[in-house]
Amino acid sequence: MNDADRARTLADRFWEELLEREPIFATAIGDDRYDDRLPDIGEEGRAQAENRNRASLEELATIDRESLDITLRTTMDILEAIATQTLSAIELRTDRLYVANHFVGPGVAIGDIASVQRTDTPEHLDRYEERLRAYPRYLEASAEIAREGVATGVVSPRTVVERAVAQVERIIAMPAEEAPALAAVAEDDAVARERIAGAWNDAVAPAFAGFLDVLREYLPHAAESNAVTDLPGGDAIYAVEIRSWTTLPLDPQEVHELGNERWDAIQAERFEVAARLGYDDPAKATEDRKASGKDTPASAENLVELVEDQVRRSWEIAPQWFGRLPKANCRVREVEAYRAADMAAAFYMPPTADGGRPGTYYINTHDLDGMALHQIAAVTYHEANPGHHFQIALEMEFDERPSLRRFGGLLAGASFAEGWGLYSERLADEMGLYLDDWERLGMLAGQAHRAARLITDTGLHAFGWSRKDAIEKLVAGGSPRGESETEVDRYIALPAQALAYMVGMVEIEDARRRAEEKAKKTEGTAFDLKGFHDRLLALGQLPLQALRRELG
Repeated sequence: MNDADRARTLADRFWEELLEREPIFATAIGDDRYDDRLPDIGEEGRAQAENRNRASLEELATIDRESLDITLRTTMDILEAIATQTLSAIELRTDRLYVANHFVGPGVAIGDIASVQRTDTPEHLDRYEERLRAYPRYLEASAEIAREGVATGVVSPRTVVERAVAQVERIIAMPAEEAPALAAVAEDDAVARERIAGAWNDAVAPAFAGFLDVLREYLPHAAESNAVTDLPGGDAIYAVEIRSWTTLPLDPQEVHELGNERWDAIQAERFEVAARLGYDDPAKATEDRKASGKDTPASAENLVELVEDQVRRSWEIAPQWFGRLPKANCRVREVEAYRAADMAAAFYMPPTADGGRPGTYYINTHDLDGMALHQIAAVTYHEANPGHHFQIALEMEFDERPSLRRFGGLLAGASFAEGWGLYSERLADEMGLYLDDWERLGMLAGQAHRAARLITDTGLHAFGWSRKDAIEKLVAGGSPRGESETEVDRYIALPAQALAYMVGMVEIEDARRRAEEKAKKTEGTAFDLKGFHDRLLALGQLPLQALRRELG
């Protein structure tokens, strides 16, 4: 067997093991073989994951990767990233940080499952009910991890645990007919809804009540510091999280300095646009806009209509900027009420590979008064078209590639995906999608926000910043105070996740600049931006070092 055949065999085996270990992810991408299961997050599951990932890396080391074609070479890059990150997380037991957590804990997972689970056939409904009835075991495993965290001192910050407690309290207080699990079932399917409500009442709700007791016992032991580096082994944990999210071995000081550099450049742009609007200060411009009432959505329905129009317009103009468009549509949905208070202003869920479920752009209507309408357009172009929807849906269409190559990038670090989303906010200006300088100012506020993330995340976790310091930095960049408070709590809950955006965009901008310079040096050759976008998206979600290598 030659190296190419060995690489294909390794990729296929690794992928099957990954889906078995991550059944919710399998459901999300349309593989329904594990729809009745939940992840084994206990000791046995960790041991199996460690053994399998270590064996995969050992086999990878025997393959001559330079002899492989681009598809297999980049597939091996993804395998290496996932396996390395998994082993690092197991070694440092980073899972202890994320069970008492309002962003990624069990209270969020139940809604994530409902958003991707099929229930439109008797077989799929049976699997869903079985999965729900397995939730008590999943919560007990989560409780055991929480107890281990208390015993070792690797615990979540108090502000995170308090919000996790409140989240689970809201879940328990819901009547069965409004439970998050029912979001997976059609409104007009009374029989199916009764079955799922029964599973909720019999299994899920009582298990959450028990888990709430665990969280309340955990709360007095929560960390008083918001910095992950103040925990036992915290410096190593933060380094691993930076590598996992950005796919690069960056030092916190390096990231902090990049943030300051980008912040200064974006602030200059903000003042320039504000001047065109008749203001000396962009903060005063946005303050007046808010006071006028023009920057607050009239209703949730009006906000949804606005973003639906933005999605439509961006789709219509896209052929001028992209040679290949995704086959899957992108729909707009409101974030469900039970989790809206803890979720971001907007986020995206990918389609299934078979087209059975479209891409979904979720818009959060929980706090309309705290929203800034002039910033919504940039968010739409980041999350939907030409941002995450184009990048993820197109990657899923390359069905000739190994499955690990098509879908595994979603687990190999977020920097390319979030960098593309942030780049898309800038690209939308080139595409003529912003209707006026107010929307342009909103885009720049978002860009400043991502630069501030580099500063605040490293500030919080490596340089002794307080929560208040971080909030004030975001507000100075033009973000509403309420949104800034939620954002900072996210940085506290998910160390280094916020770094992926700007780090990834800088890499994409550098790649475009190199391509433009190459075209200039070739006499008579105009830079083909459409071709650049197609090539970049065809490469897909890779670790940034691999992306840099393949783009040249």
